[in-house]
Amino acid sequence: MLTISQVADRYRISNRQVYDLVNHGYLNVASVHRHGQQGISYLFSEHELNQLDIPSLLAEIKDNHQPARKHRPGKASEFRKLFGVVNYCDSFMANVDNYPESAVLKACFYLFHANHYAKTYAGHSERLYRLKNQVLRKAYQENPSLIDALYLLGPDRRKIWLCEDCRDAARTSGMSYNNYIRNEYYCPKCTVQSVIKEYYSLVEFSIQVPDYRFTFHLPRSSAQRWMQNLDDLPQDIRKTGRYDDKMFVYGRPISRVEEKVFPLPMVEEQLRLYLGQQ
Repeated sequence: MLTISQVADRYRISNRQVYDLVNHGYLNVASVHRHGQQGISYLFSEHELNQLDIPSLLAEIKDNHQPARKHRPGKASEFRKLFGVVNYCDSFMANVDNYPESAVLKACFYLFHANHYAKTYAGHSERLYRLKNQVLRKAYQENPSLIDALYLLGPDRRKIWLCEDCRDAARTSGMSYNNYIRNEYYCPKCTVQSVIKEYYSLVEFSIQVPDYRFTFHLPRSSAQRWMQNLDDLPQDIRKTGRYDDKMFVYGRPISRVEEKVFPLPMVEEQLRLYLGQQ
């Protein structure tokens, strides 16, 4: 990995020209290195640099005289996005130091990103959701006045047996029985059995201070292992999608910019520090 200055030295160009290559979408920032409170370094892949004709690209940028945002849509603001995320992180960390609940607020910040990683990388999801459960348990038990819990009543987990007419219809349309059920094409003659009551219910945890708010969800099956008062929580009806197997997919995937600023090992390390596991 090379810094901006190292790239400039290697190709005998200015730092400004390295910024131009990034802002016009020719060069990607591979990683971001934090120096505590002393700032950040943008790092670039030597392999990617070796694939580029740097002089020709800089000549093209000069000849076009185009603003970066019009040259490569979607990539023009990478530095700006990275800088914005880093600035927000630094501002958040500095501001929450003024709150007595700063430790749990910082844990929520990293848990927010861990949640996005779990949505993106299936191979890490089981470990990250287990970590999420541990963090929320500690936060809720140690900060009862800060965290509000709400029980979101969800539907039962069901087992569906198609009737003969629906099985014929599925075969005729070339659909598997499972896909036929997923699309909710079954009719009233089909057999529907509730297997686990309230299986898709969630517990919603809301953490709020004057300037910040975090919301997380745990499945009922996870929360009930350590929450003794599920039946006493205020309740609401959970909004669900059409097909049950999608009902635990909450939140969004991690973004490319977030991955560079908050690498997964760093996120996990901060959460384990909160748990006292390191």
